[in-house]
Amino acid sequence: MLIILIISLLVLLLIGVPVGFSLVGSSLIAILVQDTIPLQAIPQRLALGLDSFPMLAIPLFILAGTVMEAGGITKRLIHLSEVLVGHIRGSLAHVSVVSNVFMSGVSGSGVADAAATGSALIPTMVKRGYGKGFAAAILGASATVGPIIPPSIPMIIYGSLAGVSIGKLFIGGAIPGLMMSTSLMIVSYFIAKKRGFEKRQRARFSEIIAAFKEAFWALLMPVIIVGGIFSGLFTATESAVIAVIYSLIIGLFVYKDLKIKELPKKILETVTMSSSIGIIIAASAPFAWVLAYAQGPAKVLAMFQDIASSTIVAMLLLMFILLVLGCFLDGMAIIIITTPVIMPILAQFGIDPLHFGVILAINVMIGTITPPVGTIMYVALSIAKCSVVEFTREIWPFLLVLIALLVTFALVPEIVLYLPNLLMK
Repeated sequence: MLIILIISLLVLLLIGVPVGFSLVGSSLIAILVQDTIPLQAIPQRLALGLDSFPMLAIPLFILAGTVMEAGGITKRLIHLSEVLVGHIRGSLAHVSVVSNVFMSGVSGSGVADAAATGSALIPTMVKRGYGKGFAAAILGASATVGPIIPPSIPMIIYGSLAGVSIGKLFIGGAIPGLMMSTSLMIVSYFIAKKRGFEKRQRARFSEIIAAFKEAFWALLMPVIIVGGIFSGLFTATESAVIAVIYSLIIGLFVYKDLKIKELPKKILETVTMSSSIGIIIAASAPFAWVLAYAQGPAKVLAMFQDIASSTIVAMLLLMFILLVLGCFLDGMAIIIITTPVIMPILAQFGIDPLHFGVILAINVMIGTITPPVGTIMYVALSIAKCSVVEFTREIWPFLLVLIALLVTFALVPEIVLYLPNLLMK
């Protein structure tokens, strides 16, 4: 049954069936072949897959992000980034990284951040001679940081499935996220210096203060979200509700860039984006149930016990498998499919589920910029109007740095666990 389940999933994916329908289809095929499980299990598990309070945070954070983008948040954060780092060689590359760090506190979605900042930055970068491939690559690499710095949709999904505190996962991603963005800026600097990219005039102190004042209300949002969670005032899901209310107030009454008539369009965008994630989440529930019925986790654990001789080897092997999966599967699908299988392995080898949750989020975000199925990659390509070949030629330095950091975070758990242990004992 297990072999039929896996082979049917791979075949459906290879012939181009969407991930959600592939998961349901492979589950149905396995059940029909087994002929002992009632077909009613499929719709029952589909419903149970979405019956989760923490999952409510996903559409709410996406809505908050779309509302804040329409409310003038993005342009103010980009302007603040430009006055802070625009004087460094390759100014717009650094602005792209810093803008995505700021945007990461809004939506929790790398795709949403890439679309919002990319629409404003990529055309300008191309006009200033950065090249389409480089512009798409640095934007894509920068957007991977978004779901690592809180809030984070991948962490919400993992936390709800693994029974790990979503608040602690959020806090755990802060230091790795900042290290990733700093490393991307260092790589960008050396590339810019080699290619002679622009270096703009340093902003005056008065301009920096003015930009901070303009962006103050936008910068306050992640402070409210993270501060409220680790202080215990509200849960991650409740913080998403607060984020929506806050974004509406700022967009309508403070910045006044958001118009009431635009809200139906933003709600429709949220529904569209959330439904694509929701279909995968719902479809993965019957798949995971059939996988467990076929004793998939137990068999994978037995395989790991035979291959892995230590915790380090087990962690490195898991990362390698996840990186390979990231080249072919959507990140949300990877988290949902692999989490039930991986949890026994974590327990067996003494790997902290909180530590691994952050590593898993970074892993799947790296997958979003790797061909052939990188979601952020295709967002950047569509905006830059360049080919996958051009993108691949420019992305590899950033990709190597991100993978090196991933290995570092995996082998030094204290980088991830320091803040959660300090702030949320």
